[in-house]
Amino acid sequence: MDNSKLHSGFLSYATHDKVRADAVPATCSPRQNPRRHHDRLSQRFRGHGKRGIPATRHIIAIIILVYLGAWTWWVSPFQQAPSRKCSARLDALALDANLTALNHARRKLYDSLESQLMSHGLSVGQEQTQGLDARSLFHLRDGRLEPGLQPLTVPVRSIVLPLGEGPVAEHLAAALHTHILPIFVEAGVWLQDPKKYHSTLFHASPHQHPVRASTAEVAVETASISKAAMALCPLEVVLERVTVTANGNVIACWQIAGGADPSEVRRTLARALPKAPQQQYQTIQDPVILHTTMARLLKPTKAREQKHARGRMLRTGEGSSELAALQSAVGRMTEALCGLRLTLRNLWYVEEEDLLALALNGRSRQQAMPLLCQKPPPSLKDDIDIKPVHHPPPVIKDASYLESARA
Repeated sequence: MDNSKLHSGFLSYATHDKVRADAVPATCSPRQNPRRHHDRLSQRFRGHGKRGIPATRHIIAIIILVYLGAWTWWVSPFQQAPSRKCSARLDALALDANLTALNHARRKLYDSLESQLMSHGLSVGQEQTQGLDARSLFHLRDGRLEPGLQPLTVPVRSIVLPLGEGPVAEHLAAALHTHILPIFVEAGVWLQDPKKYHSTLFHASPHQHPVRASTAEVAVETASISKAAMALCPLEVVLERVTVTANGNVIACWQIAGGADPSEVRRTLARALPKAPQQQYQTIQDPVILHTTMARLLKPTKAREQKHARGRMLRTGEGSSELAALQSAVGRMTEALCGLRLTLRNLWYVEEEDLLALALNGRSRQQAMPLLCQKPPPSLKDDIDIKPVHHPPPVIKDASYLESARA
């Protein structure tokens, strides 16, 4: 083929492989010499060696790295970062060495609650607590969410640990407004009254298995609990995390830094209330848990509502972005609040005349009973000369604390 023909026209793809590259003038354009232009671009990506990586491989690798980086940035706020930061904060607090095993059991329990949300998804508008669902607990009036109070024939009698009206309760409530409310539709979240934040310990009469008591019998219960409380030490608690249960309860999960352990308090209450229901009928089944319900999720997130998805289940896969948004919000709450410390110095003996009165702002009566850390337990007649002494928390061997207390 004559070299002069190369200057007058395009080099066809059918014949250009047969032409030597050095036969083409250096001044020809990319259109006139597509092969040479291609070779120059290829060398920029793969270098001059035979073992270089083609340009397409570079592009694919970059896309994968960008995708993985974005996924890590999206996931880390509610999984990795809070966990590391909270672990550092909790380690710095030097939790009581005597409570290490019990705190470890609590952490495993809280891990289990989080894993249930991940594996089963979030179910809103269905069962909320104690076998009750949102349709029986709440209703809308003029676009506002109101509790559906249900009077009880036999008042629920319970013993709880109130958080009190201090800065810790205020911080918890403020975090809900900052992180949870913005991602839910209007009337999609019920916020509990911060003044009534509490952790339930024991039931003398749960609503599922009521135990009737006359006025005189209630007086005996309160006197017995008050006496038992004098022998218990105040609980020094630390917020480990905030999480959401699979049925939509936003809860604060506490660890113990000192004082009595919840398991010890529950055993003491079981001895003080011999007529209380057996363990299998107690609302709180695990003796070591200490949690505070702050809010109840009743509707899907805004993103889910905008998609007009059927049903009210947020599961991995369909609705996974909405579930991830919720987990991210809860993770930010944990990151902001983890390490909060509080000393719980009182028990409340509560009589609820409406179902879930503390949670729904219904009718209830509370009687405070101070934890005085006195040993041996004083009699009801002379409690003046008793001096506080060190009261180390015992170690639980199993969860059958009610049966052993009555044995």
